[in-house]
Amino acid sequence: MVLTKNASTKQSETNTTTSSSSKSNEKKNAKLTRVVVHCDVGFNNNIFIRGNGANLSWDKGIMLQNTGPDEWVWETDRSFNSCEFKLLLNDSQYEQGDNHTLTCGNCPEYTPRF
Repeated sequence: MVLTKNASTKQSETNTTTSSSSKSNEKKNAKLTRVVVHCDVGFNNNIFIRGNGANLSWDKGIMLQNTGPDEWVWETDRSFNSCEFKLLLNDSQYEQGDNHTLTCGNCPEYTPRF
């Protein structure tokens, strides 16, 4: 019985290792998609993104991460074919111009006009 128990324990450890390993491989294989925005929006203001696809919604924006004095970033490692989006100042004022299109794995840079 001791041998069976040890064999069973080793099997469980192998399954756990395989599960963890395949999850990390999925992360490595996921394409990072990023939108970089160059815009000085002033103190206490933020840039948001709304759209469809890539887990975006037209109903509620997602705030971009402020990575520098005039640089904002939104990124996802979710897989998608393409999406359409627009940038907003404080999740209320849309940028001027047409919607942007984005395909998975790309990293475009924009300078919006509000």
